[in-house]
Amino acid sequence: MPLFEFKCNKCNMVFETLAKPEETPECEYCGSNDVSKLLSTFAAHSASSDMPSCAQGGCPGFTGGACGSGMCCGK
Repeated sequence: MPLFEFKCNKCNMVFETLAKPEETPECEYCGSNDVSKLLSTFAAHSASSDMPSCAQGGCPGFTGGACGSGMCCGK
């Protein structure tokens, strides 16, 4: 089941829950079924020509060992 984010229209609390797309869960705080599904956001990473990539010798002075994540050159 996917993880969805909902906002309760009764108490205005926002919560995440595992639910089928057609299901309407109860609010975790007040128990109301009057909830709205929120749009999900996601993160994206793109390479920039002004930042050295790990494949080009890594980041000067970086010793964190996170180059496998693609985030070693971020600021």
